[in-house]
Amino acid sequence: MWFKLDRGFFLLKIKKYTMDRRKEGHKKRIRERYRKDGLNGFHSYEVLELILSYSLVRKDTKRIAKDLIEKFGSLTDVFNAPFRVLKEVEGVGERTAVLLKLFKDTGDFHLKENIIGSKNISSPRDVYDYLNFHYKGKFKEEFIVIYLDTAHKVIDITPLFTGTIDKSAVYIRELIKEVLDLKSAALILAHNHPSGNINPSEGDIRVSKKIKKALSYIDVELIDHVICGDGNFYSLKEHGLL
Repeated sequence: MWFKLDRGFFLLKIKKYTMDRRKEGHKKRIRERYRKDGLNGFHSYEVLELILSYSLVRKDTKRIAKDLIEKFGSLTDVFNAPFRVLKEVEGVGERTAVLLKLFKDTGDFHLKENIIGSKNISSPRDVYDYLNFHYKGKFKEEFIVIYLDTAHKVIDITPLFTGTIDKSAVYIRELIKEVLDLKSAALILAHNHPSGNINPSEGDIRVSKKIKKALSYIDVELIDHVICGDGNFYSLKEHGLL
C-alpha cells in the first residue's frame, strides 16, 4: 500500500513537471518569435499571452489570454478594462491587472512625451491623431486641454474632468490658473463621445463659448474644440461654432 501511494505521488510529480516544462517551452517559443520578427503574424491573444508570461510564470497564459479576449472582445478592450473587472477573470490577480493597465498607460505616456515641445498643432486632424489612441476603449467622456505656446507647440496635455459636459462642472477657474502657470498663449479643448456620434451637444457648444469668453479676458486664444468619436472627429471651429 505504501509503495502504491508513493508511486502514485511520484507519477503525479512527473506529470506536473512535464506540464510545467511544456508551458515554459511554449512561452520560450513565443518570446523567440517576438525577438526575431516583432509582433508580425501574432494574433491578439498571442500578444496578450506574451505579456502575461512575465507576470504568470507558472500558469497557462494561453488559456488566460484567450479568456480575457473572449470576455472583453479585443486587446484594446482588455487594456481599458477596470482593475476590478480584470481580476474577475480566473488566473488574473492584482499584479497581472497592474501590468495590463501599465501597457496602455505607457503607450499614452510615450505619445505625450513625443508630442510635448516638438509638435505644432495646426489642424483638428493633429488633435485627433494624438488622442485617438488615448480615447480608444474609453467608456466615459473625458475632457482634455492641450496647452500651446505662441508658436502653437504643445506645452502640456492634461485632463480637466471625466463625465458628460452637461452633467459635470467645467472648472474654468482651475483652467485659467493652469493657463497662467504654464504661460500658455493658446489652447485646444477636446473630449470623446464613447457612443461614436461626433455631433456636438448643446452643452458642448455652450461650454466652449463660455471658456472662449473667459480666456479672452487674459488674451489667450481658444483655437478649437475637437470631439473625437470612433474613427472620426468634429471640429467646432471648422463648423463655425466657435
